[in-house]
Amino acid sequence: MKFWRGSLNFLVFFFGLFFLITFFVWWRWGNQPKCYPKENNKCPEIKFSIVKGSGLNKISSDLFQKGLVKSSLIFKIQVLKTGLGPKIQAGEFFLSPAETPLEIAEKLTRGRFDKKITVIEGWRAEEIGEYLVKEGININLAEWKKEITQRGIEGYLFPDTYFISKNASPQKIIDTFTANFRKNFSEELKMEAQKKGINEHQVVILASLIEREVSQEKDRPIVAGILLKRLAKGWPLQVDASLQYVIANERCFLQSSKCEWWPKKISQNDKENKSPYNTYLYKGLPPGPICNPGLSAIKAVVFFQESPYWFYLSDSLGNIHYAKTFEDHQKNVKYYLKQGPE
Repeated sequence: MKFWRGSLNFLVFFFGLFFLITFFVWWRWGNQPKCYPKENNKCPEIKFSIVKGSGLNKISSDLFQKGLVKSSLIFKIQVLKTGLGPKIQAGEFFLSPAETPLEIAEKLTRGRFDKKITVIEGWRAEEIGEYLVKEGININLAEWKKEITQRGIEGYLFPDTYFISKNASPQKIIDTFTANFRKNFSEELKMEAQKKGINEHQVVILASLIEREVSQEKDRPIVAGILLKRLAKGWPLQVDASLQYVIANERCFLQSSKCEWWPKKISQNDKENKSPYNTYLYKGLPPGPICNPGLSAIKAVVFFQESPYWFYLSDSLGNIHYAKTFEDHQKNVKYYLKQGPE
């Protein structure tokens, strides 16, 4: 009897100790960040929404599904243990899997990103600044313009939907946009572009031209191939959108509420403009991007399509018409652009 009693006590002790060790290991594991930032491989921030009335079970489950915590149960226990549950707010947040469950819980009680804004593909930096002000973001447009110019990041303000604090600084907003660009212009895309002899900045410049020139996705790789072929042969690109960019730069002021950032009419006189962005007058790429392209335009450049065409034009409906020779291109101009500029 004593033997069995001693054995039972040993088993109870053994399993109790095993449980405590297992719980300790599990608790420690679950309270660590989901990922750790490494050099050139930072953990990206993720948009996270809490709908008004959401319970702790729903919030914990959503955090786990988004890959922000290792364990929904451990997050829930931390919230209950610290009494943070009643303080969690409904709204939109930027959360990082590099944060611990407790840090995430505390973040959900403050600092909401409570303004939803959507940056459209093809907007230039000035348009984005004006849109932010219109949507109630408290930035100074002159400071916005200065920050954009000093950092030279036209083209890298990635078009997407964001949740931005009304009092966010231009620097913080720009950092958010450019971080999203880095996330979307993946290492795989960079390597693919490098294989074809195109560096990142060249891709962004070309993508900005494609974004403004070509509306239909099926045509974008073909036009990208035409532009790259012209570059290789030393031809001027002759892109209308780059000239529109030049004209707007000279005519518009940042504070103007009626500025036409993309003037539709281009005259023959405009084509004599001495700006380095005038791709009618100067060969090669313009000095920088003319707008902020989306992923579709970027991919169109990286995965450009070879074709027998050297010329293209866009009609009033946004349809692209191609030509192999200058003579055929002139026929397309006469046929499709009868009302176009002389």
